[in-house]
Amino acid sequence: MKMKKFYYFEPEGFATALALLAEHKGRAKILAGGTELIPQMKRGLTFPEVIINLSRVPGLREMKEGPEGLSMGALVTLGVLERSPLIASRYPGLHEAVGHLAVPAIRNAGTIGGNICLDTKCIYGDQMQTWERAFAPCFKRGGKKCYVVPGDKTCHASLAADTIPILVALEAKAKVVSLKGEKTIPVENLFTGNGIRPHSLSPVEILTEIILPLQEKGMSSVYRRFSLRKAIDFPLASAAVCLKKKEGFCEEARVVLGAVASRPLRLALVEGALKGEEIREQILQECSRQASEEALRISKSGRIDSFSKTMITCLVYQTLKRAWLAEG
Repeated sequence: MKMKKFYYFEPEGFATALALLAEHKGRAKILAGGTELIPQMKRGLTFPEVIINLSRVPGLREMKEGPEGLSMGALVTLGVLERSPLIASRYPGLHEAVGHLAVPAIRNAGTIGGNICLDTKCIYGDQMQTWERAFAPCFKRGGKKCYVVPGDKTCHASLAADTIPILVALEAKAKVVSLKGEKTIPVENLFTGNGIRPHSLSPVEILTEIILPLQEKGMSSVYRRFSLRKAIDFPLASAAVCLKKKEGFCEEARVVLGAVASRPLRLALVEGALKGEEIREQILQECSRQASEEALRISKSGRIDSFSKTMITCLVYQTLKRAWLAEG
């Protein structure tokens, strides 16, 4: 499909970029790596009147260590993270997540900020321009039905970005700027759970930085996913785990699911069941089974069927076991 005409800007500073967003509020899109936005425009899934390319804004491609942890500019590419010895040694779960993502060419262009801001995915909604003669539009495409969960009154498109679950498990923070100033919020708070509008960023805000907190001694992180192909495909389900171990006991646990709902799902009951326990095979199996039931309850999503529950159980078991056996 031929793209519609649009205005293109390359601001050289935040002030100009924010002014452009405010001027074209609701009609502009931010261009980071372009691996998501450009294909969507070509397929007729989005029609921005204005494109604002942030590649010339200084500081957005920097990685630096500070008292709060490791700071990553929103335009740091996924390929840079994949090749970073610092990420591999201190944040192995994030390193795994980035390594699973798409293919090298896309990782070298795509950015961490862009992956966090990835739109929700749906086999029906993403094909609607191709299938429009056979299907009425779904909620995500302006219609009044959901094909994933027939009869439901909500869009059930999934948030399938690989980096999101592990960033939530690591309790990463995000810096967001607007003309009103700057704020720092947990990455988890960037997501609304709405399949149509999955992010809490307003049309005049820009995600500028992600901060990974310092990892305490004994902490390990792991990421696993399930997809039909090892490359290119988005996951059908994913799991991220951070465990803090001390003298054979679990001192702290964070368990997060991805791609099974319109937001990342943090499993508080599973985390509570692990905390303070001596980790044994029985505990791992019980928590893995509990994970699928908790996911179904907190997501309130009909898309978590028996196959999804099986994927969740297996993924949580694998991530918990690997995190427990890993050196922290």
